[in-house]
Amino acid sequence: MELDFAKIQEERLPTLYEVLIQKTSVPVDLWSFYTYLSQFPYAINYLDFWIDLMAHLRLSKDYINGIRGSLLEESNFNELENQQSSQEDQNSNSENVSVTTSVLLNALMEEGHLDFENPDRVSKFLQGKADYSPKLSQLLDGWKRHSGIYDANNNLNIDNGNLPTLLDEMLKNKSKRNETSQITTKQLLNNALQICNTYLYSTEKSAKYLSNISEETRMKVLDSVVNQNRYDPEVFEELKATTYQLLETDCFPKFLSTVALHNIHDELSDWRFHSEKGAIDNTTLRYRGSRSPFSNHTTLSRLIFGLVWLGIGFWIGYVLIFLKYSRAIRVVTVVPFAIGCYLIICGMYQVDIIYSWFGVTQVLTYKDSDSKILRSNDEEHTTTKEKVPFLIALLGGGKRTVKIEHTFIKKLLQRRGLWCLLLVVISTAIFTVIFSCVPGFRI
Repeated sequence: MELDFAKIQEERLPTLYEVLIQKTSVPVDLWSFYTYLSQFPYAINYLDFWIDLMAHLRLSKDYINGIRGSLLEESNFNELENQQSSQEDQNSNSENVSVTTSVLLNALMEEGHLDFENPDRVSKFLQGKADYSPKLSQLLDGWKRHSGIYDANNNLNIDNGNLPTLLDEMLKNKSKRNETSQITTKQLLNNALQICNTYLYSTEKSAKYLSNISEETRMKVLDSVVNQNRYDPEVFEELKATTYQLLETDCFPKFLSTVALHNIHDELSDWRFHSEKGAIDNTTLRYRGSRSPFSNHTTLSRLIFGLVWLGIGFWIGYVLIFLKYSRAIRVVTVVPFAIGCYLIICGMYQVDIIYSWFGVTQVLTYKDSDSKILRSNDEEHTTTKEKVPFLIALLGGGKRTVKIEHTFIKKLLQRRGLWCLLLVVISTAIFTVIFSCVPGFRI
């Protein structure tokens, strides 16, 4: 499957889903997408919401996996008690618990209540509204009678509808027994409430308010989480679909057109990352990126220096013409014209020809090696910055360049680099021929 995916990446640009599940590589990885959206305050809120929602989904999966593991451990624990017990009635009771727990786990799996391949059943299970079959209901009754979670004097009357509450107690017992933490329904609910507080209340109360969500959808989610105490992933399903659609139709195409078609980018401000640090000391505020204008203001610097070199070429050409130098000597104007055309065309197309030859591109923002705000997999890409060719360093590429790991984008930029090279050659030839072939006239 991995080989098939790698082959597909050689034939096309990635999709948004592939970027979000972190299947893609530089320059179209999730960190690059996040960095690009950081310049649009409202757009980045949707990506933040998506990331938090995926974290909530992982918590739900961990909770379900914890239940499955606890049921298995409960079964093994009771089997061990059965082996160590010397009393006949105790052996019988433990054996019943073990068998009931094993059969219960199999039944829950068979009916899809603990299988995320069937999200609807899992969501109903987390809500405590699952429709259990008669067989499973009978197993649940037997398991609750034999389990040691509640004794005979317990006044709590927990029916099948409140099974997650009962399983929470089992998870707590497992945590005490193994001295490990387990995800509980309370944590899931708190996480769902935190998502609502951050994104859904209002611009005054929510730090990352989602502005383009309909009021009906917003109130429906808030009512489900706040009033009905729902925490299952299905409660956010409509918001998830809306967020994905907005990212896919509005944000992602612009991101691809920026990073897949160009290998030089003006450096983006990292204001958002500094603001998320909280208190900032003076050393943090001090800029540590590249001082080269070719790195900070890539497009503008190339255009300005290109015009300067063209001006130098015109000045040399006119001087040689009006001093009536021979045509052979006037050919030297090819050097300033070539440099000027190279810089201007690269700046206009935002494709550096030398970068495309070496298969590198500029990242959207400089990442300080001392910064605490780095992507989790940043170590994978540090080697790409260790040895930068001299020509790239000369053009401001020593701090912000990384190797292009996506094969299709590398080939695409190489083709665009060849097109830019053709334009440079043609424009340089035109200027050189004009200033070399016109008759000289000494003033």
